[in-house]
Amino acid sequence: MTDCLTNHPNCPKPYVGNSSHASRLPRRLLEVTNGKVVLREESVHKRHPYACLSHCWGPSPRRPESTILKAKRTTIEQFKVEVPWAELTKTFQDAIDICRRLHIDFLWIDSLCILQDSSEDWSLNATEVGSIYENALITIAASKSKEGCQGCYCRTDARHLARLVDGSKDVYVRLKPPSYPVHDFHLDLDNFPLLDRAWVYQEMHLSVRVLHFCSQEVMWSCRCMRRSESGVSDDDATDQVEFLSDLHGWDPSWKTLGKIGQEDPRALWYRTVEEYTRLHISYPSDIFPALAALTQRMYRLRPHDAFLAGLWKSTLLIDLMWRTPVGPQSARPAIWRAPSWSWASVQVQVAWDLRIGSVFGVVELLGIHCDTKGPPELGNFSSSQDEVRIDLRAPVLKATWKRPWIRSRWPELVRTAEMKDGKMDVNRYYPDYDYDLPGEHHVPWDSEVLVVPIATSTLIPDRVNRDGPDNNLHLGLVLRAREKHSVYERIGYVEIVEDHVIVDWSREGFQSRFGRVDAILRAMPRQEITIV
Repeated sequence: MTDCLTNHPNCPKPYVGNSSHASRLPRRLLEVTNGKVVLREESVHKRHPYACLSHCWGPSPRRPESTILKAKRTTIEQFKVEVPWAELTKTFQDAIDICRRLHIDFLWIDSLCILQDSSEDWSLNATEVGSIYENALITIAASKSKEGCQGCYCRTDARHLARLVDGSKDVYVRLKPPSYPVHDFHLDLDNFPLLDRAWVYQEMHLSVRVLHFCSQEVMWSCRCMRRSESGVSDDDATDQVEFLSDLHGWDPSWKTLGKIGQEDPRALWYRTVEEYTRLHISYPSDIFPALAALTQRMYRLRPHDAFLAGLWKSTLLIDLMWRTPVGPQSARPAIWRAPSWSWASVQVQVAWDLRIGSVFGVVELLGIHCDTKGPPELGNFSSSQDEVRIDLRAPVLKATWKRPWIRSRWPELVRTAEMKDGKMDVNRYYPDYDYDLPGEHHVPWDSEVLVVPIATSTLIPDRVNRDGPDNNLHLGLVLRAREKHSVYERIGYVEIVEDHVIVDWSREGFQSRFGRVDAILRAMPRQEITIV
């Protein structure tokens, strides 16, 4: 930590004292000196650095010892005198012990520093969580623990400790401990359950220095390097640095793979949402607040833009083209939390195809109605779910949702929708959720749906003529009618082609087919539709 504070130019020092950044400091902190734990208001701790705790809340209903202590209106005055040690979970007790060992006098724990029974206090602090983690001296991460009773500390398994090979004087052997999961597709939920939590995603990205207490060792991570006791997870060029260089505007002294986002904030946002939506969230209403800190920092790359239910106004039509993965789908959230055109309306990981080139030329955005109470990034919509909408004028194709006639190894290639107009068909169809589930979102077989072309994509790029037209695939949304006239909800994503069987796989073949489909779509009458 001393080396980082002294020698790492890309690792900012925490704000302390009466600086102009004092407003970025937490409103409350726990003082952990003199053998006591006391909740302090901001006027007391302004001049002191502090640590943050990143942890899984739990609890398990069958394990009362994992239930975490919370600050409430009825307990806050008691906490200002002393927080009862015996009522703290093992994770909280270990975090306090770590602070004392590092000579850090103050600690921020969300459940003890935010009033959990006050929506006003919670909303106020939710918008400041990013700054709280950014400005901490260090974040203590209980990375190995699924709940509060499991603590931070662990005893390393003997298999991971070096032992002398029989018959040798200087050859040692040990089992390699679990490596830190750098990318979201490397998530190791057995050894790093904390990293599966949606709230923790932004905590890890925004913390300058993190001390991970893992299942077999302790790891250090900052914006310049990662170090582990075993050396297995050591790295001087982490993907996190590249991500943060885009969000914070600083340029690291060395580069990592790709420059995602620095030239294109849209690609950075897509990557962020794709990683975030893979993670577990306990309360559906937290879908926007748990990402709010990163959303706020995205404004720095899009200073004149507007956040609209997880999408951005300046790129709204392209942003609409998110899709769910191939395979079994889940249900819509039991409680409405976002309009159907938002990725937050589904409960699975979403992704965008970065080959999307442009908006289909005849599609027109007529209006956006997405007002919120308070900051837009918290997603507290001020209108009813039927009034959070976008209005479009676009060509509309009628189609029928049909049961596949054959079980395929590649379900994304099954003909699940047949176009009735012209000779067009669907190459790939991605339902947003499981239509078979009962309830208001059930879509019966043979239902009529609409396909609205929105964008064009590059399926096979021109690698010779870089300036030539690359668009050779149309992309669209699948809509289902609501009770009101011309009001629809999104239920899927499609790729539109001339016919289903592709004979000519050459770039010229695709370009020719694209041109014929494009001409048909452009000649069709446009219809005004509302998507809620």
